[in-house]
Amino acid sequence: MSKPLFAFAFAGVCLISAPVYADNVDLGLEAFHETCLAHGPDFERTAAVAKARGWTPLSGDAALAPVDDVDAFQGWAVTGNDLPAGTIIAVTKATLNGKAVQTCSIRLFGVDRATFEQRFFARTDAEKISEDRNGDQVSKLYILIAGNRKQLVHLTSPVDTGRSNTIIASSIADD
Repeated sequence: MSKPLFAFAFAGVCLISAPVYADNVDLGLEAFHETCLAHGPDFERTAAVAKARGWTPLSGDAALAPVDDVDAFQGWAVTGNDLPAGTIIAVTKATLNGKAVQTCSIRLFGVDRATFEQRFFARTDAEKISEDRNGDQVSKLYILIAGNRKQLVHLTSPVDTGRSNTIIASSIADD
């Protein structure tokens, strides 16, 4: 095989195999944007969408909530070709520093954290306000305006250990 033909074939293989991983990032980011950011967290709206789309309710896992003082929780195992396999979406009504807030979280499996963050920045005007590493977890907090609301965005993921990445992206806004 000639060098130009080999280079062309190699580039073709790279282009064919890379988007599978990238697609999960794009699908996950789009789901986070549409479900949690575009209009801000909305407990009732998200519950109505879940019912209309036939998402499978979770029995209860407030661990997805980015805040501790949860008043109401609903979560779903999400299915559909427009989402990465195993996606979980949850909403809460909660209290944060004495204020009523709503949260919306999406848990994505098999999504590269660094790529997700890069594309998140490309799509939003988020400003990082803190980063915390404790043991095997990285937690980052951002502030942005989306859906005409000031929102905090909390990204949590395991420290890169070579295994399939998981990320929890959450939006928090005043009720």
